[in-house]
Amino acid sequence: MRKLKYFTTEISPDMDGMMVRIAGWVVKVREVGKIVFVIVRDREGEVQVIYKKNEVSDKMFEAAKKLQVMSTIIIDGKVRKAATKSGFEIVPLQMEVIPSETPLPIDIFQETTELNKRINYRTLDMRIHKHAAIFRLRSIILDAFREIMKEYGFVEINSPVIALYVAEGGANVFKVDYFNRPAYLRQSPQLYKQLMAGAFERVFEIGPAFRAEPSYTIRHLTEFISLDVEMAWINGVEDLMDLLEDIMIHMISRIRERGSRYLELLGIKNLKTPEKPFPVISYKEATLLLKKADIPLEGKEIPHTGEQYLGEYIKEKYGSDLFFITDFPWDVRPFYTMKYSDKTPSGEVITKSVDLIYKGMEIATGSQREHRYEVLVKQMREKGLNPETFGYYLEAFKYGMPPHGGFALGLDRITMLMLNLNNVREAVLFPRDPERLEP
Repeated sequence: MRKLKYFTTEISPDMDGMMVRIAGWVVKVREVGKIVFVIVRDREGEVQVIYKKNEVSDKMFEAAKKLQVMSTIIIDGKVRKAATKSGFEIVPLQMEVIPSETPLPIDIFQETTELNKRINYRTLDMRIHKHAAIFRLRSIILDAFREIMKEYGFVEINSPVIALYVAEGGANVFKVDYFNRPAYLRQSPQLYKQLMAGAFERVFEIGPAFRAEPSYTIRHLTEFISLDVEMAWINGVEDLMDLLEDIMIHMISRIRERGSRYLELLGIKNLKTPEKPFPVISYKEATLLLKKADIPLEGKEIPHTGEQYLGEYIKEKYGSDLFFITDFPWDVRPFYTMKYSDKTPSGEVITKSVDLIYKGMEIATGSQREHRYEVLVKQMREKGLNPETFGYYLEAFKYGMPPHGGFALGLDRITMLMLNLNNVREAVLFPRDPERLEP
C-alpha cells in the first residue's frame, strides 16, 4: 500500500534529514521569540513541528502563529534530531490547514467533560489518547475471539438481523414494518446458529443484538455486540465451559501481549491471565449463599447485587475474577434449553445451562440445546409459544439435528470489566439506550 503519511510512531531520530509527511491535529501552539513550536497529535502519539524565522517562509511562520487547537494539519517536512521527548522534530516545507472552530465543545485536555456530552462529540473525544485506548483494546479483544475460534475449527457465519420470529420469547423486542409485514430486530442469532451447527458443526458469529428493555443501568444497552458460538457433538455443558475458559484466557493474554501501551494509558497494571479451571457453583448453591446474605432473588433470577456478592465471595475464596453458575431452573431459561431427565426432590425441573460471571457481572449465557424434535415442540408449548410459527427452524430438527450447544458473550461488558470502566457506554462508540438514538 502506498504510504500516504507517517504515523508519529513510525518516525525516529535515525531518519534525520529524511522527507516525511505527517498529519493530525494541532494540540498546542507556543511562540518563543522568532520560533513557533506546534505540537501535532495523530492517533499514535504527538510530534513537535518547529517554525523558525528564516528557516520557513514568512507566510508559513505567520500562519503557524494563528493555528487554532484541533485544526487539521498536513505537513511535508524534514526529520531533524532534537532534544524532544521523541528525540526528533519536524521542519516544515509545506503545510495544509483545515481550521477548527473555537471554543471546543468538550474539554480534550483536562478531561472534565461528562460522558454523556463526550458521546455527542465522539470524533473529538477519540482524539484523546486515553479514551481512544479503550477502543484499541476492544479491537484486540475482538481479534482474539476470532483468532481462537478459527484456531479451534469454527466457521464464521453472518445471519439476518431482521427476523420473523422472536428467538428468546417475551416482549422485549423491537418490532419493524417489513414491507407491510411485522418483523423483529433479533435478540440474538440463536435460531440461525443452531441451524448452522447442524451443518458446519462449529460456528460463530459477531454482530449486533437488540433488547427493547427500559433499563437505565451502567451495564445495559438496547443494542450490543454479541459474540455467539454454537457447536455440535457436545457431551454436556462442561464442553461449553471448557471453551469459554479458553476464550477468556486467550483474550486476556492477547490484551497483555498486544495492548500494553494502551493498558498503560488507562493506568491498568494488574490485569492477570486467569488459569483453568474456573470455579463452579450450581444455581442452588448460589441461591443458598444469597439467602444467607439476605439478598432476595428477582422471581427466580439472580439480581445484579447477587452477582456482585457472589463475585466477591468467589474472589475471596478462590482468588478468581471468573466463575460459572450452572444448572438453572427451567422457569428462567428459554425453550430451546435441554432439561435434565430427573426432577429435584421438590419437583423442580433443572436445565443443562451455564452463566459466566466476571468481576461480579454476567458476561456469557449458554446451554446444551434440545435437539430432539418432539421434545422441542413440547418445550415450546410449555413456554406458551406456538410451534407453527417456527416453521423453518423446527423443520430442520426433523432431519438428524446433532446434539449441540452454545453460548453468547457480550463484547461491550467484557471490555468494560476488563478495563475497569465505570459504565458500559464508555466501551461503546455510539451507545443506544432508551434515551439515546443519536449520534
